[in-house]
Amino acid sequence: MSQSTTLKAKYSAKYSAAGEGHVYARANVATCKVTASDTGGTFEIFDEQCKPGFESRLHMHTKSFQVCYVVDGSGEFQLGDEVFHAKKGACVNIPPGVPHKVGSKEGMRMLMVYSPPGLEGMMKAMKALTPEQLADGALTGKILAEHDTVVLGEGAGSKGSGSVLG
Repeated sequence: MSQSTTLKAKYSAKYSAAGEGHVYARANVATCKVTASDTGGTFEIFDEQCKPGFESRLHMHTKSFQVCYVVDGSGEFQLGDEVFHAKKGACVNIPPGVPHKVGSKEGMRMLMVYSPPGLEGMMKAMKALTPEQLADGALTGKILAEHDTVVLGEGAGSKGSGSVLG
């Protein structure tokens, strides 16, 4: 049996057209285009539309690499003590353990790859919460930690909802 036949038997090929995927809308609209189950738990890919004025909270991932590719617009990426202005076509690699946040004055669209995956699980869990539960920083902090995300600080203008999403 060839390797490609073995892979086809283990994982299904998938096509995700524009606008398709698992959509999670909060501060931004993030669409999971390739899920963890699609890749045997290896990685996941999101298409995120960041609204103008968006700023995430300072956070880090303990196990996951996060790669962000700017498809349209531009944003500011803080990685540790350094800040980068990323325009269309820029790629930002964020290794585990690196404190980071992202913001965009004009708005931006980016593809994000997480390996190992965890973001979709976090988004599903947060989507299930009531507004009162979302306002509970201890609860949301626990959920984030269960999905490899540790909040380290608030973004400018944050409402204190405990979400890394702003």
